[in-house]
Amino acid sequence: MLMPACTITACGYSIHTKQYSSRRLLPHYLLRFQAEGISRIHLNGIEQEYIPGDLMVAAPGDSYILETGLAIGQKPIRCADYYMACTVESPLEWLEGDFKRKLRLGLDEPFLNLFKNLVYEWRRLRDQDTETQDYLARLLLLSIRRSLYPESPSPPVSRAAARMKSYMEAHSGQPLTLTQIAAHGGLGISRASELFKEAYGCSVMDYAILMRLNNAREHILYDNITLEEAAFACGFTSYTHFSRMFRKRYGLSPSEYRQQSREPL
Repeated sequence: MLMPACTITACGYSIHTKQYSSRRLLPHYLLRFQAEGISRIHLNGIEQEYIPGDLMVAAPGDSYILETGLAIGQKPIRCADYYMACTVESPLEWLEGDFKRKLRLGLDEPFLNLFKNLVYEWRRLRDQDTETQDYLARLLLLSIRRSLYPESPSPPVSRAAARMKSYMEAHSGQPLTLTQIAAHGGLGISRASELFKEAYGCSVMDYAILMRLNNAREHILYDNITLEEAAFACGFTSYTHFSRMFRKRYGLSPSEYRQQSREPL
């Protein structure tokens, strides 16, 4: 079945450093991918908490309330998300009625890179290349359909490994230790490392560093702070170590990456 053509009405990367709330009845499809921090969303009267790696999928007519900047004590938590609102030529039958509106995708999924490319194209060209935006939006929706209705069952992931992964994503701005992460999964260090590697194909600490680098990348792209501040805000205690890991991941130093992203297109 072909995916109908999409028209994007809004798309971007949003950062909230203070408490923020929004309430509306949606006239369009809305995707919201939690990239950092924690938010609370009420959809059609059902309240759920979203942590990094969670995707909200809403359809026209849904009642939508968003609350960000949830506080721990007296300090609000920085919150960031990717979002897209769109209309389609014909209704999406698989996004009608009582479908699953919250999906757990994680931050290391291809879906996130697809979303980032769409935001980039929207900001870069806006109305000049609607065909590319249309195809990217369709790919996003197809990815969601596959997540909602997988053709074959995915291999089971241990609950302990899933708990550790969720814990790292929710606390990706903190300098976590393997002992802390393993304890959250209710395991010893050796068993935690073994289960996580088996479930996700990388070590616990490699994944923790990846989460911090992803957050630092967003700071570098969208925040007006120094590179050192970006590193420390994401849990790195040494800028030299951060710079080395960043280059290994993205092929550029943090300063080169910022300069390249801000060059005129």
